[in-house]
Amino acid sequence: MEKLSKLSLFNELFDNYYRQFVRFAIGYLKDSTMAEDYVSEAFIAYWENRNTLTADTNPPAYILAIVKNKCINHLQREQMRQRVEKQLSDHSL
Repeated sequence: MEKLSKLSLFNELFDNYYRQFVRFAIGYLKDSTMAEDYVSEAFIAYWENRNTLTADTNPPAYILAIVKNKCINHLQREQMRQRVEKQLSDHSL
């Protein structure tokens, strides 16, 4: 029964925050599909780590922090990729 109640709480959390977090991620990424993927991954990470989190963990804040970090990491990788492409392009001229 406890597992079912945890699952229903997770479903409620997902229903209440998923769209809001996707909009947040779109603000960073300008890509709705990627934003949805990162938000889904963040919810999965929360579910997988829920038993190791402290009792005072705020689940929405925890998930949103994961989303934000995923977005920032993506943007940093994209910036690096563009920089390398430019250097390669400049070098080949």
